[in-house]
Amino acid sequence: MTAAPHTHSAANPQRQGIIELICGCMFSGKTTAVLKELKNEPADNIIVLKHNKDDRYSKAKIMTHDGDGRDAVAVTCSEEILDTVCDATEVVVIDEGHFYDDGLPDVCKTLASRGKRVIIAALDLDMWGLQFPVIERIKEAAGVVRVQQSICAACGKPATHTHRKTPIVGTHIVGGAADFEPRCKDCWSPPKEAHIDSSEMA
Repeated sequence: MTAAPHTHSAANPQRQGIIELICGCMFSGKTTAVLKELKNEPADNIIVLKHNKDDRYSKAKIMTHDGDGRDAVAVTCSEEILDTVCDATEVVVIDEGHFYDDGLPDVCKTLASRGKRVIIAALDLDMWGLQFPVIERIKEAAGVVRVQQSICAACGKPATHTHRKTPIVGTHIVGGAADFEPRCKDCWSPPKEAHIDSSEMA
């Protein structure tokens, strides 16, 4: 006799909630790793969220630097996430988690307590080489942490830092390959401009 396949919903107590963090420097394949994870999940059980500050490629999709993407809902703050995720959703993806306010870790914990699989993709260090406090707190709460690496654009060694190539004008520092490149710690240097906290970014 063949057993029926196991199914579950957000209300099913057998669904174990978990927080998973995929972090690293720019161009380390974080969003690509997220998209690979989603291939194993039913599409109608997933919601993908992006911060409205991330307007590089599309306002309605999360996109890799190679052009792969998936439809996403744009939100402005962490509190809005709880209003956006419905009970039937089992997998919640939060892209570019470093853009969010300090309420994000508690939001992730709340979602996990409701049986959701919460996947966050984020930079772990800003361009000045400093930890994002919100991501540090998520890292402490996460059941799974994956640190992605890229290749240093200067020497070819493993890259762990994001190097700014262009001057910073104002507080709008979101950019792509024209503005940033991956570097190893030895080849990396911080911007000359004063540090800008993620909450102050335009």
